[in-house]
Amino acid sequence: MELRASSSNIRVREEDVPMRPIPGISQEAWQIHEHSIVIDLHADTLFLVFLLRYRMEKRHRNPFPSSPFIGHVDIPRLRQGGVTAIGFTVPAVPAKILRPGATIQKAIDRAVRWSSTVRTQLRLARTAADILEAREKGIPSFFLTLEGSHAIQCRPGEVAGFKKSGLTSIGLAHLTRSDAAYSNRRARWSERPLPKLGLTLIEHMEDARLIVDLAHMASRSFLDAVEHCKRPPIVSHTGFRSVKPMWRNISDYEAKRVAEKGGVLGVIFYPGYLTTSRDHSLECVMQNIRYLLHLVGDDFIGLGSDFDGWVSSMPGDMRDVSEIPRLTDRMLREGIPIDSVRKILGGNALRVIREVCDGGSTGSDGRQTVSG
Repeated sequence: MELRASSSNIRVREEDVPMRPIPGISQEAWQIHEHSIVIDLHADTLFLVFLLRYRMEKRHRNPFPSSPFIGHVDIPRLRQGGVTAIGFTVPAVPAKILRPGATIQKAIDRAVRWSSTVRTQLRLARTAADILEAREKGIPSFFLTLEGSHAIQCRPGEVAGFKKSGLTSIGLAHLTRSDAAYSNRRARWSERPLPKLGLTLIEHMEDARLIVDLAHMASRSFLDAVEHCKRPPIVSHTGFRSVKPMWRNISDYEAKRVAEKGGVLGVIFYPGYLTTSRDHSLECVMQNIRYLLHLVGDDFIGLGSDFDGWVSSMPGDMRDVSEIPRLTDRMLREGIPIDSVRKILGGNALRVIREVCDGGSTGSDGRQTVSG
């Protein structure tokens, strides 16, 4: 069977084939990866499920060498990649004109209903405890995220209702502005302060124990949001301006402010946001990880692939979620300590999910230690 995404003329093939080991990965890397928490903070796969009838239970393959646009995630490849949990955006288009208020709740409810159809293979997690429980049973899990705060008005009970229904995080911005935040998509918005509704939304989110996601935010709004957060925020999927200067990426100062709050910076996998060179291999991901290790240290780095996010390519040697063990192997070969590798793979992300969503206690530095 083939699924055609007509807007990109790309076909994603379902395959009834056994899982294959990934060549070239050391036994040490396999063992460390297998015993680590591995969390990807951002993927858009549920849009495929609901718009293109993409069957997550089946193994798929993107037939193009650069693996463009879609076809990066399914349950068999999550298992092969040793992924503990992955953040799926709920399928609600992040544009105000296309997202009336009730759409968000309907999209969350639809995703939760879908989760019951794959429960034996993939679990919906609402907390870090849920992620660990599923892992103990040998089942990968996913948590629900909302990209863009469009149409949220912070009515009494609105945000708490999203949390109760199954949402884990909300990204305040996306490619268009909302009433609560300015996007980094337009240079003229870079110095716009976070609107009052954005400040109120952060307060409602933290009261409801939802994670604040700062991806896609314009610089001044970003910094205002970080300042207002009392719990660790995340930047679920991003590159870094000092490595690749461009509108989509965040500055060193922004990255440091997130780290000072105990948050996590999810390194995106799209080479177009990661490097100025023509080398679109795993090296471009490593280039950003090495830079962050120098800039903020190993406690604040995570993974935010943007799989199935309609980006035009993935690293040539890490084309989909099944190949994430290659990243573990590469970090170890470069001499990154095992404890640091485990934090980057998912220990840091689990810490933030636990602190915000589970209400775990924190130390005097505002962080928890989570062994991966």
